[in-house]
Amino acid sequence: MMLGILGGTSFHETGLLTDGEERLVETPMGAVRVHCAGGLALIARHGREGRTPPHSIDHHAHLTALARLGAGRIVSFGSVGSLKPELPPGTLLVPDDYFAPFRVVTFHHDRIRFTVPGFDPDWRGRVIDALRGAELRPVTAGVYVETLGPRFETPAEVRWLATVGDVVGMTCAAEATLARELEIPLAAVCMVDNFAHGIGAEPLTGKAFRRSVRENRDTVARAFRAVAALATAE
Repeated sequence: MMLGILGGTSFHETGLLTDGEERLVETPMGAVRVHCAGGLALIARHGREGRTPPHSIDHHAHLTALARLGAGRIVSFGSVGSLKPELPPGTLLVPDDYFAPFRVVTFHHDRIRFTVPGFDPDWRGRVIDALRGAELRPVTAGVYVETLGPRFETPAEVRWLATVGDVVGMTCAAEATLARELEIPLAAVCMVDNFAHGIGAEPLTGKAFRRSVRENRDTVARAFRAVAALATAE
């Protein structure tokens, strides 16, 4: 069974994607580039050059491509901002719920179907075990809040979002909702790369964010290796 991976362009810099091949998967929404290797099907959601902003990502095409390749499970890797002082940059978190009421995300536009959204609990447990087996120490619960991007949130927005969530991102919840509609178990692995605007002592800047992403790249690579090993365990 194929393991689907959704991640950023930094995954191509980990050295783990030197084997395999790039495939162009046709979907009703357009063609999607997928890197396939050793039971893995990886999509760089921001494109190979990292130029697709969060609000322009075609999640429907990405999830459709993974389904057409036979992905039986999916892991969504995401960079997030912390809404809580106790979750500093460098924290790895596997959320158990999400809050994403700001846009309509569905495959069902011509019929009524009520889907119960969420991350798959059994698959989450396996991902957590894999991360722990790699001597990583993930936070194993938390609420992922999804905003639209591409900008960061204002301090007022952050104060409000912190009443319902622990971290804030722009992609993983939409992917989880669509995966649930396709009946594909999905778990998210989140790297805290910054405090959200107004949290923490240092001001949030694009430069500081990019620096933190670079600093956390090794942790993301270790997490990716741990999760990738699950493909051969199927």
